[in-house]
Amino acid sequence: MVGELSTRSHDFATRWARHDVRLHSTGVKRFSHPVVGELALAFDATELPAERGLTLTAYSAEPGTPAEEKLRLLASWPATVDPPGGHAST
Repeated sequence: MVGELSTRSHDFATRWARHDVRLHSTGVKRFSHPVVGELALAFDATELPAERGLTLTAYSAEPGTPAEEKLRLLASWPATVDPPGGHAST
């Protein structure tokens, strides 16, 4: 895929060749959820010292924002899909 993108986009090829990728340990991630719609959540990522390459990422909504309200709605949303080999609890 990288080869194909590189041949089709000079911009992509230039950026790929720079290798200036970096880990963002904090920021805002936007999600599109099928039930509540758009969510903008703050995140903090922490590398786990016990296992190289593993990262724990925690997402949160700013208090008083629509994202907080949507997360509360999702937290209260009942399970509507039967788990494999069983029934959803009510």
